[in-house]
Amino acid sequence: MEMEEISKKNSRDSRNIGMNSSMDSRLYKRFMKSAIGSRAVYKKIFLLLPLFVLCLALTSCKKANNIRKVENTGSTDGTETVASSISEEEALKQAKELESLEQKEQESLDKEYGTESSTEESKEVGQYPYDDYPYDPKEDRGKVNLDKPDIVVGDKHYATQINDWYMNFQDYEGKTVSIDGYYMNFGGYTLVGRMGPSCPYCTGGYVNFEFKTDLDLSKLKSEESWIRVKGILRKGKYSISKDVSQLIYYIEALEVEELPEAGVDTVAD
Repeated sequence: MEMEEISKKNSRDSRNIGMNSSMDSRLYKRFMKSAIGSRAVYKKIFLLLPLFVLCLALTSCKKANNIRKVENTGSTDGTETVASSISEEEALKQAKELESLEQKEQESLDKEYGTESSTEESKEVGQYPYDDYPYDPKEDRGKVNLDKPDIVVGDKHYATQINDWYMNFQDYEGKTVSIDGYYMNFGGYTLVGRMGPSCPYCTGGYVNFEFKTDLDLSKLKSEESWIRVKGILRKGKYSISKDVSQLIYYIEALEVEELPEAGVDTVAD
């Protein structure tokens, strides 16, 4: 009887040892799997980190290209060290990946803020945001005389005049104007302006003013072509939602002429 109990006890101890061994084996496998997974994650992070830093550095140098959204960007130090530590093949690969990221970013901006063509479509279907330019250059072209415009913006007080349009537009609305400067296209919005003193209402480091036209501008190069814009100072609306909107001040451009030579491209006042 006593021998039988000893035998049963030994059998139970054997089963317990087997179970503990099996459990230890499973725990060991889970631990190893977790460790291998962690090493894979760290390896991916190590490989992607230089690309992330390079993309961040290059992206920080990009100019804001949407006049409805102003952002302050900072510079990233150490970009030269990162660039010099990679091969030419890797640099080309990363450049392609960066170009793809920029394209996606632009598509995201167009989707969020709308391109020049999509804003009209958004207005028709009631989507937001969209810009409302209530005047038609084709209809107004024969109603005004642009040979002697009310305001000619010259090299002197260029920034002063543009700033005053923004601040006291009620004094200028409906007046005819002639202004020379660089043609600019930022995010589908067309502007004319020059480099100069900081302007709290302007875009891209320029002293500039938006214009809207039905004329073909496809041959003009943004920030390179020097143009003369003649038209009427108008007021529109930028609608963010049904209940949120802001006023738009712009030139209803009836004439846009590309000039053979650039004038004073940096103004002092």
